[in-house]
Amino acid sequence: MATSFSYSGFSSAAIHAGRRPDPSYAHITPIYANSTYVFDTAEQGMRRFSGEEKGYIYGRWGNPTITEAEERIAALEGFGLVDETGAPLQLKAILHASGMAAISTLFIGNLKAGDKVLTHYSLYGGTHELLESILPGLGVEVVIADLRDIATAQQAIEADSHIKMLYLETPANPTIQCVDIEALTDLAQTYQRIVAVDNTFATPYLQQPFMYGVDYVVHSTTKFLNGHGTAIGGILIGRNVEHMSNRLTKVHRLLGGNSNAFDAYLLNLGLNTLEVRMQRHCHNAMEVAAFLENHPAIGKVNYLGLFSHPDHELAARQMRHPGAMLSFEMKDGLEAGKRFINRLQMCVRAVSLGTCDTLLCHPASMTHAGVPKEKREAYGITDGLIRMSVGIENIQDILRDLDQALGN
Repeated sequence: MATSFSYSGFSSAAIHAGRRPDPSYAHITPIYANSTYVFDTAEQGMRRFSGEEKGYIYGRWGNPTITEAEERIAALEGFGLVDETGAPLQLKAILHASGMAAISTLFIGNLKAGDKVLTHYSLYGGTHELLESILPGLGVEVVIADLRDIATAQQAIEADSHIKMLYLETPANPTIQCVDIEALTDLAQTYQRIVAVDNTFATPYLQQPFMYGVDYVVHSTTKFLNGHGTAIGGILIGRNVEHMSNRLTKVHRLLGGNSNAFDAYLLNLGLNTLEVRMQRHCHNAMEVAAFLENHPAIGKVNYLGLFSHPDHELAARQMRHPGAMLSFEMKDGLEAGKRFINRLQMCVRAVSLGTCDTLLCHPASMTHAGVPKEKREAYGITDGLIRMSVGIENIQDILRDLDQALGN
């Protein structure tokens, strides 16, 4: 496959970017299930270890199946973007064993004892616990503020010179809140701070944070990028290719959070259909949100496509579509939520998101169970909140199942 071809469409890049001609002429890049790679000569091995010659050495350091996934996702995050010279934006990606492994490399590779991370109060539960329970033991602290208010973000940065990184998750899990990537990145650059964005809920099809000058993007590739619930994975993409290729590659390898050829192969298959899946996900989610907003059993719906969402206008500016994720409050709280979930017949009771089928879960007792109750509630994660990842099933079947589950 010629790598110099310029793709005019997102789906073309999703299918073809990162492909290399296979020595055995396989149509789809195979699963390279190797723990190690051979050298023709001792001198070649020396050149590869020194970096003088490119080539594979050891499975923890990567292989062709993994490389394809890395380059395809980097191409999608940078699709249509240019650097300060007007040339196509070059990004470097590192595939990990999980989203949390990618986030760990991001933090440990950029922060040291005494540094702080500024973030907002609606994050994935695992990220929240990492920031509050693990990183403080390494001397890295977290500052949580309402970053939807730029003045508040500026005050926090000005008040604490130890803040080195802004970590953003937008849309956020599970409240579907958004923060202004462009405004916060402009602010961070003024004060020479790092900006990282978790783009899992949006995917590069709906949102490209690098458009606004961020330094890093992370994904749980387990979700929409894989799309079929078949493999755990995570990816870290960076703008500074040299830093990614050296410092962060070293940290990644030493932490041992590497992906594997089997999961990378499944991820590559999922990427082929990312655009068409996201279009159907998004269409269905809009229909579901409108249905729920008008249902008498529902007290509140958090969906960016609804005018009632406080971040509706912001999402319209920085996202192609409001997306496939929503959450909602049952009027009668936790017990009503349990009855509703237990009565589902087609939609699936499960954590995670981004699969072809519709998934529903109860964040307070599942994905965010590790966050103390008082903090959950302060962040908007109440006991009656239900999170929904809208799938690509027939929309009438989704609505019919929801309707019967919500019935008296």
